[in-house]
Amino acid sequence: MQLIEDFYDEAACLELRKRILATPFVGGAATATGMAASAKNNLQMDHTKGPAILNEIAQRLMSDERVDFYAIPKRIAAMQVNRYDEGMYYGNHSDAPIMNGFRCDLSFTLFLEDQANYDGGELVLEQENGLLKLKPKIGSVFIYSTGLIHRVEKITRGSRLACVGWIESRVRDEMKRKILRDLNFAHRSYLQRHGRDDIGDLLVKNSGDLMRMWCE
Repeated sequence: MQLIEDFYDEAACLELRKRILATPFVGGAATATGMAASAKNNLQMDHTKGPAILNEIAQRLMSDERVDFYAIPKRIAAMQVNRYDEGMYYGNHSDAPIMNGFRCDLSFTLFLEDQANYDGGELVLEQENGLLKLKPKIGSVFIYSTGLIHRVEKITRGSRLACVGWIESRVRDEMKRKILRDLNFAHRSYLQRHGRDDIGDLLVKNSGDLMRMWCE
């Protein structure tokens, strides 16, 4: 799991939010399948009316060094912008493994509403060691493994706006992604302390060898 708190600065996020809210919204339940179909109670931006907005967010995600470091993204399988008004929620569900013909390895939520503007609306994920509840500041993006059971708590005041999406990684296995992240972190730390030398070059070589073995 990775929380990037400054993915958008507040000014850019507020401008993006203004454009989104000027776009029509439709009922969100129609796009849900499986266990999510009966749990979804929200509104969804009409993607046929706002493709430029979704493309802009997707391009930012794919070009962000921190997203690349964590997710090793190949492409974004699907995206949507959700709005939760007072009384709305999204009950426990897990996301589909395949969307638009692409495998979903990682899910993300980009938070587009100031925390002060709504009560409730926490993103809650079920983990082996308990629940994780998130309500980060506006402009934050949270990335996590697709398949975890999660929910959005009921809104008791105001509205919650967020963009959600699903990433197909170049490396489908999370343990392999973690090994690559650890190697890259080790190389960066070593370079800062010692500069470039044979050991640093060996770390880069092994990371590259593993990428060639594991990338799809």
